[in-house]
Order: sequence, then C-alpha cells, then structure tokens
Amino acid sequence: MKLYPLLLCALLAACSSQAPSEKANSAGGKDNKQSSQTSANQAPSKITPKGEFAEVDISKSQQAMDAITNGKGETINTILEAPNDYAPPVLYLISAIMFDNEYEDQATFWFYVAQLRARSDANKSGDDTAHAAVSQLNQRFGAKITPYSMSNPERLKAIVSQALEWDGKQKRNYDARWIALQSKDVLTESTIDFAPKQKWAEIDALTRNQFRQGLEQALAKIKQPASAK
Repeated sequence: MKLYPLLLCALLAACSSQAPSEKANSAGGKDNKQSSQTSANQAPSKITPKGEFAEVDISKSQQAMDAITNGKGETINTILEAPNDYAPPVLYLISAIMFDNEYEDQATFWFYVAQLRARSDANKSGDDTAHAAVSQLNQRFGAKITPYSMSNPERLKAIVSQALEWDGKQKRNYDARWIALQSKDVLTESTIDFAPKQKWAEIDALTRNQFRQGLEQALAKIKQPASAK
C-alpha cells in the first residue's frame, strides 16, 4: 500500500499543509519540493489547552494518525476493525489513502461518514468557529473524492445513504469534543462551550436528517441541467 506523508498540525488539526493527492502531485518538481519544505518549517506554534480543553482525550486518534503517516499501513486495518473509536480526522485520512489506492467507493463511504460525524460534532459546539475545521477537512481530504462522487449521482446517493444508515446504528466511542480543540475558544478559554452529553444522540440524529436533505438538494442540482434540455 502506498502512503503519502502528511504534515499534520497538532491536536488533530484540520489544516494539514497538503492533502495526500497534493503531496503526490508535488513530488516531482524541485520548486514544489522546496515549497513543501517551507511549509513544514512554518508549522503553527503548539497550543497548550487549558482546563476542560486539556481533558479532551485524543491520544488514540493522534497515535493512529502518526502511525499511518509514518508508513505503518497495517494501522488502517486496525482502525477499520473499530472505526467508532477514532475521531473523524482519522476517517478522513484513511478515506484519502483508500482513494489513492483505487478503492474509490470505499473511500467515498468513509469520507462521508467522516464528514457527517465532523458536522454533527461541530453542531454540538457553541463556538461557531468549530465549523471552519470541518470545511478545511472537507477541502483537504475531498480534493479527489468530491469530484468523483459528484460524477455519478446515483452512486453518490447509494453510498451516502449507506453511510447514513450505518452511522445511525453505531455507538461513537470517541470524544466528540475533539472539535473544540479546533475552535477559537481553545486559545483563550478554559471551559468548553458544548452541548451536554445527553443531547449528543439527538444532535447526531438531527444532523443525519440535515445531511440527507442536503444530499437530495445536491442531487437535484446535479440532475437539473440534464432535465432542462
């Protein structure tokens, strides 16, 4: 299995300096190589969470991401055996790797599972800046997957429907507050503005409904030009 090293920010940050596909495309050129080295040298300064932020345990997810980016491809199989144990950035990462290894449909499934979960976790946050992390994750890891999925509306509908059904039957074991570590509040606050845990399942269900509605709207837009002819 071919693995592309990622320059990941601390604390499962959504702002990796390059997506796997971008890293692959830039491997050949001297100027691009120098640019990559510059990006690595300009990694953001480490943030030390305080109070409740420091209590958010992301160690298992961080260790998995570190193992994958260090070339330990067998870690992906470990993740797939218990995907509910890992925060969404891990699922985003393996989806990109799957796609680059020509497992396009499996990659699409995990990409949308990751996106769904990241969105629902952001919806639990009282800090609106948490949603920016989701947007960055989608942009970085969906560079190839999104165009592929949009190229076939029926396939997209089937895979996303499968992702929604699967997620609805699962119990998420990771700490949804990982998203708070990507919000602006982590810089200045010690208390996390987050929905109480007893509300999480309700928010997850609501997000699945919103996700399904968004899918229907996207499919309608994709099909509109053809039907208008």
